[in-house]
Amino acid sequence: MNVQHVRAMARKEWWHLLRDPRSLALILIMPSMLLFLFGYAIRLDLQHAPIAIVQESRDAATEELAAHFAASRAFQVVLRSNDRRDAAMALQRGQIWAAVIFPTDYARQLERGAARIQLLLDGVDANTARLLRNYALVLVNDYLLSRGGQPPIRIEDRTWFNETKESRLAIIPGIIAMVMAVIGALMTSLTIAREMEQGNLVMLRTTPLTRREFLFGKLLPYLFIGLLDLAVAVAVAVFVFEMPLRGSLPVLLLLSALFLLVVMLQGALISINAGNQLLASQMAMVSTFLPAFLLSGFIFAIENMPTVLQYITLVVPARYYVALSRAIFLKGITPLLLWTQVAALLAILLVLLRLTLARSRKLGLLP
Repeated sequence: MNVQHVRAMARKEWWHLLRDPRSLALILIMPSMLLFLFGYAIRLDLQHAPIAIVQESRDAATEELAAHFAASRAFQVVLRSNDRRDAAMALQRGQIWAAVIFPTDYARQLERGAARIQLLLDGVDANTARLLRNYALVLVNDYLLSRGGQPPIRIEDRTWFNETKESRLAIIPGIIAMVMAVIGALMTSLTIAREMEQGNLVMLRTTPLTRREFLFGKLLPYLFIGLLDLAVAVAVAVFVFEMPLRGSLPVLLLLSALFLLVVMLQGALISINAGNQLLASQMAMVSTFLPAFLLSGFIFAIENMPTVLQYITLVVPARYYVALSRAIFLKGITPLLLWTQVAALLAILLVLLRLTLARSRKLGLLP
């Protein structure tokens, strides 16, 4: 092996990297970004889980145990009521993860030597539901030990929307969102970069084609392909994995089309800025797969993440689509109850459309 030949080849590759600062920056920033995301986003414990306290009878005994729930770092009481229907509505809307219900005869049961409280759990995220139940059991046991262990208090738990607590029922909607995010952004990130690499945009400038017509014409075929992929994914989820579809299928398709448009515009913006297919594909994977996996609530609850990451998730489109698809699949509720997620997707769509058109105009791609 000739050392000079190796040195010449290495020098050539170094110059190639230095002439492509965006790829070099991606290579250097990626390890730190992965460490940051995985280190802070992955939390297997429970902190500040939003719960409701329903006291059907206001007395000293219920106030004392309710205060223990409120003082725990694992729970955050966001709703207090004397009517369990308020807690049921909050559970359906996803505002709380659990509801602790003290029945009207709780104090009398304590005096008789045994008492019970009810724990309603949101089973959309089966793992979080299990954690909530275990934390509630530990908290009640610690409370009993502080009182000498008597009288015993039994927790009767009931899981809504996923009675069997099967994790796959919560995972499948998230997988569909992640696949759509990656495929949608990756497909469109390559198409405009390919036109730029081949020099076709120079010829397109001689035609009466506008930037909007070019962009929508590029996205339209991939939108139909993405919806076809979605239809296959939903069919597999329902008929193979026995995923319940309690909501409206047309509504699910409409919201999926909205989400697809968002991620496709994200891919188009990446493609315009990258200028070549290799860098565009790398940027698309980094900006879609990792956020969809870590910051969408697909695997790890957003409320358990640090405050900074919770704010970052606000610009992750998959966050809103995961919440919407889970609600349609498992809860069967109308998106009108989750209008904030729909509005957020529409806002991101308009911002991305404006940025894509402005960036293409600045680069002089088309009139």
